[in-house]
Amino acid sequence: KQFVYNYKAETFNSVNGASDNKSGPRVSCTVEVDVPQTCSFILRTTECSLSEISGVDDGGNPVYRVAAEAEAFRTAMAKNPLRVAVERQTEVKLYPEDDEPVNILNIKRGIVSALMVPEMTEEKNQNVPTVHGVCSTDITVNSREEIPTDVTLIRDLSKCDGFTAHRQHTSPLALISGMNYPLSKMISSTQTCNYKFDNQMKHMTSGSCTEKHVFLPFSHKNEYGISAVVRQTVTLRETEQINDRIFDISDLRHLSMEVADDKSPLQTKDAVIATMQKLNTLSLTANGEERAGLFRELVSELRGLKADLLRSVTDEMMDISSSLAWQALIQCGTPECTSAILKTLRTYDSAAMEVDTVVYAMGMLQHPSRLMVKDLLEMAQSKQSKPIMYALSIATRK
Repeated sequence: KQFVYNYKAETFNSVNGASDNKSGPRVSCTVEVDVPQTCSFILRTTECSLSEISGVDDGGNPVYRVAAEAEAFRTAMAKNPLRVAVERQTEVKLYPEDDEPVNILNIKRGIVSALMVPEMTEEKNQNVPTVHGVCSTDITVNSREEIPTDVTLIRDLSKCDGFTAHRQHTSPLALISGMNYPLSKMISSTQTCNYKFDNQMKHMTSGSCTEKHVFLPFSHKNEYGISAVVRQTVTLRETEQINDRIFDISDLRHLSMEVADDKSPLQTKDAVIATMQKLNTLSLTANGEERAGLFRELVSELRGLKADLLRSVTDEMMDISSSLAWQALIQCGTPECTSAILKTLRTYDSAAMEVDTVVYAMGMLQHPSRLMVKDLLEMAQSKQSKPIMYALSIATRK
């Protein structure tokens, strides 16, 4: 059979109880699910739209506008099907196309997760696969005919086996770092889902999930405070018979979310150069209070660039102001910024003590990347000093 669903997901980031202001995206798609074989599915996402909250009306309800990348998003979502196989109820195997971007695959993971309903043979606590890993789920049957027709699921996401904090890039000079894990334990994360089933046809006709994350230190009654709410709905539109029984597989991936590349979709140096020039001439104006904001903007723009472009823009930054360029690159903290630093150091006199000192310090970083090890190796090929060789060995070992 083929099942066609209307799918919608929306996120609300807010300080609940203190302000009506909200932010967040909204996604809607037509989702076609082919079932060519038992426990094998082919998911296609078409007619997708992407919008974002632009404000709130007098009633506190969000007002949406079309997102800037809506058309590109629509094309990317419709480009490739996603093949899904389920084994032993909790093992979900994904077989995406080779050119599927991670961020698009993550959205499709969310759709698959919303469609994963538990085995309804009996009412009990079950392990159910989601984008957060396999989660212990409390199941309540609200109404029953020949089969359960209305079911509520409740789960504590912090107990899912794939619910882990992701580390973001920070300045290596930060006085306080590595707080992603302890801070993640201060967030309450719960999810409540409701599904309705057709008693005759035995398939799911509608489903809704509300996922709530609340920052506990500034919350009240686990309800008011800094929060993010994710709502998903799926509604069955139609079903029909199909004759296709082919299910090809490719490289295996899993249902848990992957960390997506957070680089800017439009790779250009114009914004970086413009911000550098503003910062460099700021001392000639009376707007000195803008320096901190502009510098943060510059660092954010650098973090969004890929390695090749960042290496090329570094030379222009050095021409504008070498002191500003060094400050921004050091504060950046991404592997690409580290690569640009090492590339610039290779242009210095090999006898300069500054080169050994900076490279040695970089070798002490807690989380070196593969790119950094490669750059240190290139540095060592041109200069085999003890500090550089030691930095290379330490980074490689870590």
